[in-house]
Amino acid sequence: MATANDIIVASLTTAKMMARRFTDDLQPNEYLHRPTPKANCAAWLLGHLTLTNRRTAAMFNADLPPLPEGFEKRFAQDESAPTATEFGDCGSLMTLLEQSFDALIAAVKRASPEQLDTPVPKPRPMFKTLGELANFMALHATIHIGQITVIRRSLGRPPII
Repeated sequence: MATANDIIVASLTTAKMMARRFTDDLQPNEYLHRPTPKANCAAWLLGHLTLTNRRTAAMFNADLPPLPEGFEKRFAQDESAPTATEFGDCGSLMTLLEQSFDALIAAVKRASPEQLDTPVPKPRPMFKTLGELANFMALHATIHIGQITVIRRSLGRPPII
């Protein structure tokens, strides 16, 4: 019988795979394409997901490698970050995202049932415990990966799934 850990890991693993599939054929300049003026570009989406995965993994006491200088500021959620035109080396974004997924997946695999039931510091309507938060992170990723499908289609790319 699958454990809560197994189910969360399967969801996170699928989200990681989808992120790779939906960005594999994007050229570096296409990471900055916005289908509408206020829409997020793929670069910001990948940076944002990297940061949120890392924050969640840190709540599980995961050991995380340092990010490139200025990464957190470039991919912040404030009004200026998502409209920035330069996000640095877009070629490294997928690697950093995959590392963040790997850290979160490893942390969830190691988590005890008690740790999964630990309340998060700032409960939200969608999650109140670390386990619920980790599960939500897979949903969060697929929501944003869905935004990448719109970017892909506006660039003339075919559907992936």
